[in-house]
Amino acid sequence: MERLVCVNCGAAYPADEILYTCTTCGHLLAVEYNLDTVTVSKKVWEKRPLSVWRYRELLPVRIEPVTLQEGGTPLYHLKRLGKEIGLSRLYAKHEGMNPSGSFKDRGMTVGVSMALQLGRKSVACASTGNTSASLAAYAAKAGIPAVVLLPAGKVAVGKVAQALMHGARVISIRGNFDRALEMVYELCLSHGLYLLNSINPYRLEGQKTIGFEAVDQLGGVPDRFVLPVGNAGNISATPGARVYRCNPDDDRHPGSRLNACR
Repeated sequence: MERLVCVNCGAAYPADEILYTCTTCGHLLAVEYNLDTVTVSKKVWEKRPLSVWRYRELLPVRIEPVTLQEGGTPLYHLKRLGKEIGLSRLYAKHEGMNPSGSFKDRGMTVGVSMALQLGRKSVACASTGNTSASLAAYAAKAGIPAVVLLPAGKVAVGKVAQALMHGARVISIRGNFDRALEMVYELCLSHGLYLLNSINPYRLEGQKTIGFEAVDQLGGVPDRFVLPVGNAGNISATPGARVYRCNPDDDRHPGSRLNACR
């Protein structure tokens, strides 16, 4: 059984409580699992297709997930670039191969599934591109409405088109992304929509599967992860010790260093 825990003050909340930030100090929340209750072995995982849901025991969803077959993205060995910079084992994971074209699909398959699990009937986000496209696609798959707030003139046209094609209600606002996020946050609190920006702790749970997959594809934990970040939610993609603590038969190094580039 999991729970929500504040990353700053350590306050804990039930997993089924709809919260985006700590009610005590206002900081972000993380999902914490009782790993002693996770009994799956890596051998079981290896029999499943490489995807987000290969690792379902380390995800919070307990219902049939809303999925578009996300994850399982290729890992490319960058031999020429690696030779130029002195790294013979340099790899890149191509997250553009996800259904809507970005890693956001990993978070949305979990986030939209959690919206249904928690009894929410509609979802929302603020976005300048990828998040809106992904949210709209997964809401359409789930058969629930999606609302997207966009800062006027500061969005990728192709991504807005994706959101519209999948039936999202797209609202353009005056102001920047931060203002759009403030407005959609207030909208979700006042009207019961489920917020799926990266302040939602459950959305980040899906994104951590990037790291899980990389470990499986490489056959071990890499020395270093290098990640592009905006608000740095993708730091959750580094697998850390959690994967291997669930597999006592695996004695490989349980962690790796992280570089985040903005």
